[in-house]
This record gives sequence, C-alpha cells and structure tokens, in this order.
Amino acid sequence: MHLFSSGAILFALVLNCPPLGAVLPAPRQPSSNPVVQAVLSELKGFEAAAAGLFQNASAMSISIASVYEDSPLLNLAYRPPVLNTSGTSVVDGDTVFRVGSVSKVFTVMGLLLLGDKVNMADSVLKYLPELEDLKEQQDQHNAVTTVNWEGVTLDALASQLSGVGGNVGSDLATVPLLDPQDFGLPLIDEDDFAMCGTSPFLSPCTWDDFSNNYGKRVPMYGPYTTPIYGNMAYSILARVIERVSGQSYESYIQQSILEPLNMTRTYLAKPEDDTVGAGGYYSSSNDLAKFGRGILSYQLLSEAATKAWLKPRSHTASLGISVGSPWEIGRANNLTVDGRVIDVYTKNGGVGDYLSLFILVPDYGLVLSIESAGELSRGAIQFGISDIILPPLVRALEAAGKAEAQTVYAGTYTGASTNSTVTLEIDNEAGLHVASWIIDGRDIKEAYIRLSSALGAPAGPPYLVVRLVPAQLEGGGQVAWRAVFVTTPPEAVPQINQLFIIHMACQSWFNMDPITYGMRSLNEFIFQVDEDAGKAGSLILPAFRQTLKRKSCGRAARPSVPRQLTQEIC
Repeated sequence: MHLFSSGAILFALVLNCPPLGAVLPAPRQPSSNPVVQAVLSELKGFEAAAAGLFQNASAMSISIASVYEDSPLLNLAYRPPVLNTSGTSVVDGDTVFRVGSVSKVFTVMGLLLLGDKVNMADSVLKYLPELEDLKEQQDQHNAVTTVNWEGVTLDALASQLSGVGGNVGSDLATVPLLDPQDFGLPLIDEDDFAMCGTSPFLSPCTWDDFSNNYGKRVPMYGPYTTPIYGNMAYSILARVIERVSGQSYESYIQQSILEPLNMTRTYLAKPEDDTVGAGGYYSSSNDLAKFGRGILSYQLLSEAATKAWLKPRSHTASLGISVGSPWEIGRANNLTVDGRVIDVYTKNGGVGDYLSLFILVPDYGLVLSIESAGELSRGAIQFGISDIILPPLVRALEAAGKAEAQTVYAGTYTGASTNSTVTLEIDNEAGLHVASWIIDGRDIKEAYIRLSSALGAPAGPPYLVVRLVPAQLEGGGQVAWRAVFVTTPPEAVPQINQLFIIHMACQSWFNMDPITYGMRSLNEFIFQVDEDAGKAGSLILPAFRQTLKRKSCGRAARPSVPRQLTQEIC
C-alpha cells in the first residue's frame, strides 16, 4: 500500500532528499585529497588529548581505513604511563584487545557464508531440534512460560528479534558476597541458576550449562515483536554453524573469514600475553579494519548478499537507531554538508574493562575501529571518540568525492549533429546538478513540468531541480546514474512536514522511475567511461536515443564549494 494515489505518480520531492545511499561515488584515492589530509593531520592531535580521557590506567587503539586503499588512512594509539606488565608493552594498531559483542558480526557473517545450506527464514528447530526439549524445565507449557522455538527463525536470532532471554549465565545469584535479601530478593537453591558467566570469578558458560538451565528462562517476547538486545541468540547461531558445517565454530570462522582476509591478529581464544581469560573474540584495530574492508569490498559475500545484510531489520523507539543483523544502525543528518540522511552501521562490544566499537559507513567506503582497555574504558568515551572523528572525516570524504566527480563526470556534453547539450555541475548539495538539459533545442526541464501536469501531478507553481545520483551499476565501461526530479519549492516543505509522518516531504524513493518512453526511463543517464583515463567521455540518454560527447569538465558551481574541487583538469 502506498501513501498516495496512483494518479500522483509525480509526487513532489524535496531538497536534501535523494534516494537513500551514496549520492556520488566514494573517493577512490582519499589519502591523496588535501581536505582529507588536513583532517587526518588534525586527528593525529587526538593522541595527546587521549591522556586526559584515559589518564594512567587505560589504553586505546584506533584504525581508520578506506575500502579503496590497502593501508589504513590513520592509526591512533595511546599507551598509558602505567601499563599492566603481564600484557603487551606496546600499544599500536596491531595490539590485541578483547572485542566483546563485536564477535556477533563474525557469527552472522559465518552463518551467511553457509550459503544455501541454511535458510534464514527457517525455524531454528530445523537445525537444533533439541531446543524443543527445553520446555520440560517448566511445570507449565504455554506462551508465557516456554519459548515458541518453532517461530524463532535464524533471521530472528541474528537480528535481536527472537524474543528469547539475553543470557544463560552471569546471574545475580552468582555474585560473591552479595546478599540478595538486601535487595528484597529471596534466597534460592543452586539448581535455580547456572554457575557460569563472563565475570573473572566464573567459568565460561558451556553448551551443557545452556541445555541444563536455559529452559528455566521464560520468553521476553514472542518472535518478531520488538528488538531486545541479548547474547544467547548468537551462541545458538554458533551451534547452528557447527551442526551444518560439520566443523567446530572456531575452525569454521578461522577458515572462512580470518584466513581469507589475512586477519592474523584475531583470535577466538586467549592469545599469549593477553591479561584476560576466555570469552569472546580478541582482535586488533587494524584487523577489524581489514574485516570492515572485506565486508564493504565484497571479498567474502557477494555484492547482493552484502547489501541485503547492510539493511535494517527493525526500528527501535529511537528515531535515530535501527537494528540489523546484528548491526546497531545510527541514522544521522548532520554528517555531510548536504544534510541528507546517512546510515552508519556500528557494533559495540564490552567485556570487563575492554571495550570496542566497529563502524562502517558504506556511502563513503569508510571503516573505523576503536578499542580500549582499562579502568576508564567506558562506552560513552567510545562513542564520544567516534563523534570527534566521524563528522570532520565524513565531510572530508564528501569533499574528496566531489573533487573526483568533478574530474570524472562533471562538465558539458554536446551532440555533434544535434542541438543537444547537458551541463552537469558539482555544488554543495547531493549528487550532480543538472544545470541545463537541452535535447534537439528543447528545454527538457521545462518540458518535464508540462509533462508532469499532463500526467496528473499535483497543481502548483512550476518548480524543478534535477540532480543525478549513481545507481551503483557498472559494466562494459558504462556507469548508470538516475535523475531525481525535485518539484516541491522549498517554501512548501514546512507545511508538508506538519503531517503526522516525520519528514513527509521526503519521498524520492516513490518517484525514481516515473515516466518511460520506449521501455527506457526518462531519468536514465549512462556515462561511458574511458577505463585508461578513468574519466567519462560521453553521456548516453537512452530514452532520447542520443549520445553526447564530453566537451569540458567545467567548474564547481558555487564559490562555497572547497577551492580544490575546481583545480582538477579533465
């Protein structure tokens, strides 16, 4: 069901509302861009500032990487003056930290790498039928007391939507010297809880601990009711991986992920000289950067499978946070100059005094990993650090992408024997601005307004801005882009946005294929790129059956665009 009648196929759009995703190709050589270089230089000063955050008792390692370059863009590290000598004496990008729940990303990728051996829509009982026996640990069997395992799918487990309890161990009853009666809790028998968990004084929970105790837990919700954070679902998925692959979980992850990505500083068990016991993965910030680059460059999963994975599975009560598998997805509209919405895929983890934050920004091919350890290692500090790094870095990558697009795509394209001209400009807004669009002497933007009216678009003042965004489809030297037709004047946006749906005026997704002619969309633009020169030489307009040759690369359209954008020569 759509929000509008089919007659309004050309529903008005709004500025800063391109389709979700990249609006220009991510920069292929970010480290060579002067704006990026300047930001990275400024970020190096954060190492000195880290002393104020972590003081004498905590260490930090940060790696910043682009999917398009082999070496990290920047490594930052802080070694406290007082360091536990039982561990490493060096803190850098290769120092190994515990990463806690970042491990969940490896588990889900491992599951996806099983391919057609599993179906994410299957009930987990297909792979672990013994889960049904857990209900025998309850005196009553109903929806309140026992988990509906038949309705719990692999997808639900991977995306925090299973409704099952978060853990089998780390029960309050296991805490030494704690008198539950001081908190209004009764004394209970040792059979009522599992004596295991992640605390240093407990043994890690085993599958036997799960089998003997987890049925005593009741469901938090039914499957797919609401996302609730927990750990147990991923232990169950690890068991599925073992059952389907015929290997131990550790061996499977090592062979399917760590070795192909050359992650030599990542371990599923405690490496030598680490100071904390078993539980969760151990990795370096550089290795997590390798992992992120492997994800975004489709080294293990196909492009389609990766893009399906990098999508939300549920919203939360926060307008800025969605949930993926197992991503914690932050939505921001203040990271770029153009002010559009960007999805930032994160996974944070914590075990004891170890904390980690793994971040992917697919629109810019950016990977950020932050690891810390020590008494002052706190989640708030991790996100505070990311807030220091991401805004200036994303804007620098935005500027670098504009600079490269100026060279590769922007400029004037003309027909040799027709009175046809298309001029594309870089400015401060999303994508390429179509400054002029003349075919056979006719102004297509003016014609589009008339055509829209004839096809039943809402009446209003003639307003049209046309912008191009990449379709992320390439082949045979051709690169596909799509036009976005902005037909709502800015002064009308506030009134539209007063409707109960938040940002109601942003409807670009609804209008991406509005008019076709001879089976080709009017908004279809295809660049023919010279692979040797790395620049577009012509522009194909399939609906108009014309190919225009590139005459010049033009100049940046607005003086507020960083000066270096105008320095490239095509």
